[in-house]
Amino acid sequence: MGILIGVFCVAIFMDWCHYRIPNACIIVGMTAGLIMTYMSYSMNGLLEAAGVVVVIFMAFYPFYLMGALGAGDVKMFMMVGCYHCHIGTDGLVHYILVTMAIAALISAVKMAVYAESRERLFYLMRYLRKVAVTGTFDPYQIDKTQKRCVVRLSIPAFMSLVLMCAGVYV
Repeated sequence: MGILIGVFCVAIFMDWCHYRIPNACIIVGMTAGLIMTYMSYSMNGLLEAAGVVVVIFMAFYPFYLMGALGAGDVKMFMMVGCYHCHIGTDGLVHYILVTMAIAALISAVKMAVYAESRERLFYLMRYLRKVAVTGTFDPYQIDKTQKRCVVRLSIPAFMSLVLMCAGVYV
């Protein structure tokens, strides 16, 4: 898991500075995870991890298409999926849920503190109402110039990883 934590540190730095997670970070993390899985669990573990990566992609890709998640966020979850055999299905599900809970907490704090973040909440409610009424998904507009409104998912994902490695949850 040390490699994964190191890759996350680079990903957080790049996400913070440039609003993108380089593919090189993801490739290093995925390759390390798949090699570790193959060395520990042979070809069956490798195939299982590859299957998990595909499932994660299929689950999160629609959120990318709507603009709710960035491509780097989806690839980051796929990277963690490469370590599936080491953390287990329950661990992976808990990791994703804890990541989203931390992101929601950060969002709630930002909404309480910053007026422009509260305006984003109203935009979200209008967006969801439109989706419910029309049944169509338009791109979710994100203004990256309003830095107080953006939650970089790499930070909650890293916090969740640290909590998992520390044994706070399984």
